[in-house]
Amino acid sequence: MRFSVGKKIGLGFTLIVLLLLVIFGITLSVLKGAEKTLQTSINNNKEYIEVGQPTVDELIDLKFNLNNALKFVQHVTFNQTKSDDFERVELNRLLKKKIPKNLARLDSLQKHWNGSELGRNRELLTALKENVKIATESYYNSIGNVLRGYEDYDQEMNVLSARTFYDVEVYPEFENSISKVEELLEIKNMDLENQKKQGSASFEKTNHRFSLLYWGILIAGIVLIIGTIIIATFTTISITKPVQELKTFLIALGKGIIPEKHISPSNDEIGEMAIAMNQLVDGLERTATFANEVGKSNFTYPYEPLSEKDKLGHALLVMRDELAESERVLEQKVIERTKEVVRQKEEIEHQSEKLEELYSDITASIRYAKRLQDSILPQRQYIDSVLPESFVLFKPKDIVSGDFYWFYEIDNKVIFAAVDCTGHGVPGAFMSLIGANSLNRIVIENGETKPSVILDELNRLSSEALNKSTEGNEVRDGMDVAICTLDKETYELEYAGANNPLYVVRGNEVIQIKADKFAIASFPPYEMRYTNHTLKLEKGDGVYVFSDGYADQFGGERGKKFMYKKFRNLLVEIKDLPVQQQRKILNQKFEEWRGIYEQVDDVLVIGVKIV
Repeated sequence: MRFSVGKKIGLGFTLIVLLLLVIFGITLSVLKGAEKTLQTSINNNKEYIEVGQPTVDELIDLKFNLNNALKFVQHVTFNQTKSDDFERVELNRLLKKKIPKNLARLDSLQKHWNGSELGRNRELLTALKENVKIATESYYNSIGNVLRGYEDYDQEMNVLSARTFYDVEVYPEFENSISKVEELLEIKNMDLENQKKQGSASFEKTNHRFSLLYWGILIAGIVLIIGTIIIATFTTISITKPVQELKTFLIALGKGIIPEKHISPSNDEIGEMAIAMNQLVDGLERTATFANEVGKSNFTYPYEPLSEKDKLGHALLVMRDELAESERVLEQKVIERTKEVVRQKEEIEHQSEKLEELYSDITASIRYAKRLQDSILPQRQYIDSVLPESFVLFKPKDIVSGDFYWFYEIDNKVIFAAVDCTGHGVPGAFMSLIGANSLNRIVIENGETKPSVILDELNRLSSEALNKSTEGNEVRDGMDVAICTLDKETYELEYAGANNPLYVVRGNEVIQIKADKFAIASFPPYEMRYTNHTLKLEKGDGVYVFSDGYADQFGGERGKKFMYKKFRNLLVEIKDLPVQQQRKILNQKFEEWRGIYEQVDDVLVIGVKIV
């Protein structure tokens, strides 16, 4: 009868499992005791942190506040003070906010109190709240409402009455309150000290438990190591060496290396595995030779499977026949595909030339459209002549823009507008031409200066230009506009807006004039009317109108919008700088925010400084 590998391994594992069970029993016993001690320590520590220490801190703060309140009451009673003096204001804050907050916090904590004299503690807290209530009411009834202001001290009866009440009622109640706080504080400090001692005792006990666990595991580990060494030595001699030889063969086979020598088989299951491994190596040598010959297109090389059930051998024979057929078909396909690729290459080159020519034509047309659009924008020299203290920040998203700005002076009044047409690029540019021409007709030809009327007329002309009144021919295009008329003599500013607001920066404040929430050309003419706003400007004011492109730009570390709040804060920061410096900073901040992100819309900001 053979002593098989299974019996050898079973004996070794049985001995190791017995040793592990002994170690596990010792560890479990010590851990249970340590867990109980540790949980007690955790509960004590939680009580100390969440109830005990906060109670003491709150009592100390309450005592401090009561002492301060008594000091301020004494000051108000015996010193002539005004109603807004610091002592009165601070006393009211203590009596109405801080001291009630201390009591409310203590009332919440007392639900979790335990320890010595628990009933006495809660009685003291109840009495303390009553004393504070009486002291507070006594102060307001007899002092605060009698000596309400500086002139009340001129009436001797008021002063005498207040000081009498102070000595008889107010002072004793405050002293009683402080005394009860001190008594409570003494008791709670003793409780905290006891909790600290209990925590220290639990900690020492836990340390002792873990010390026992340490030595128990150490001794058991030494025994386990010695036993394992003995078992491993026996196993290595009888099992590991033959298995190691098999492992070496398998690793070599896994790397594609066929061993040169065979394994000497032993008289057990591992020996049977060694015989099978030797047969596998022989079969792989024959298979490798056959595969090499097939790889060289030698499809007539002889090969016989190991048996009728040798799936790999039969699969190799099928693969040889299929590869021979595939090679023939592939050669034919290569010839056909080569001809097709040459033809397609010539076609692609021809189409590429057409696309380049078309792109050049379109780009040239758009650049000519930009020159046309630039012709409708006021020149910088004209803007400087009518509004010297002004700037325009204009950043189109594409070559041409859907945003445009408009300036004109008539009768010593300067009319300026920031217009945002639907879309950007070529569609927006077409809309901007309609808007600029309409403004020229309304203001220059017809002499209109009132912003709300200008917007009403702009809505009518834009709707007519877009055929919005014709059934079945409606276009969903329009404009957002902020338009202002500035009287250069009176500094009176008139404003009307279609979706775009007006910002006036005065000091550190931004005055926002909201726009009407309906766009130009979004409704039939005169069905709704735009609102006219009038504002008296002051020297140093900064006036700003703009499109939504600046605030809607994505950027920053998280790729979010710039937003209007941040835009308003930036305007407040720069409003005292020269106008061209303002424009430079606005442009710099925009580019820093945008960073690696694409510009999402046309950007237009007009600023005017009143000097």
